[in-house]
Amino acid sequence: MSTYHANDLKQQIEHILRWEQSSHWRARDYVHLSELVASHTQRQIDARELQAFWELSTIPSKLSLDTLAVFIDYTGWDDFCARNVYGVMEADDETQLLHAPMWEIPMRWVIVLCWLSVIASIVVGILLVWKG
Repeated sequence: MSTYHANDLKQQIEHILRWEQSSHWRARDYVHLSELVASHTQRQIDARELQAFWELSTIPSKLSLDTLAVFIDYTGWDDFCARNVYGVMEADDETQLLHAPMWEIPMRWVIVLCWLSVIASIVVGILLVWKG
């Protein structure tokens, strides 16, 4: 079971609920979520299991994952995973040309150039005062 899928499941549920951020949820919120899940799916998930899933990232049982997926209108956990795919994106030659890597100046060179600029400014200032 992918943690990406589990985290995405939580995010989708949070989006549907439109409650405050889950980091602020209390025990009563997990009880309420458990009741909502039961009324929508006719399946029970213990509030403590929901709280462990959200707060400790403890992956619940497959049955609970199925129930949560059904709660947000998937046919089950396998359907949720199939419709929310994560993988490596491959880029063709045209895409790579559009997003060519940029040349970066190392930070130490930027610092050296800044100091040389300061020194050059001081030298020019001294020369102007001395010649003037």
